[in-house]
Amino acid sequence: MKLILNILCYLVGLIWLAAGLSGIIDPTHTFTEGPYASLHVQVTGDLGTSDMRAFGGLLTALGLGILYATHNSSGKRSWFAAFAFLMLGLALGRTASLYMEGPDQTLIIFAAVEYAITLILFLKSRY
Repeated sequence: MKLILNILCYLVGLIWLAAGLSGIIDPTHTFTEGPYASLHVQVTGDLGTSDMRAFGGLLTALGLGILYATHNSSGKRSWFAAFAFLMLGLALGRTASLYMEGPDQTLIIFAAVEYAITLILFLKSRY
């Protein structure tokens, strides 16, 4: 069980790291215009681009933190609980959006992935 959780946590960390770095390098394509864009907002100036890069930095830090805590897991269980709560907040916000704006296939997939990541990180905080 521990090996499977470690592999899943490494995968989650790499996914967030890749998404974050992509958001820092090209925030417009990553978050607003690409085929898998998650935000679909229109950035109208440098301030909006800066906000998108800041979000990419947040995702990068999340990915690095998960990778670090997975690699050096002694005494890091509370880190995984914190990461799980962050992901739960993201998933609950997505669920509220699905309820208020109506279901959308892409958003349902994002919510399912976010809940799965929450579960993985929560289990890692316990084992």
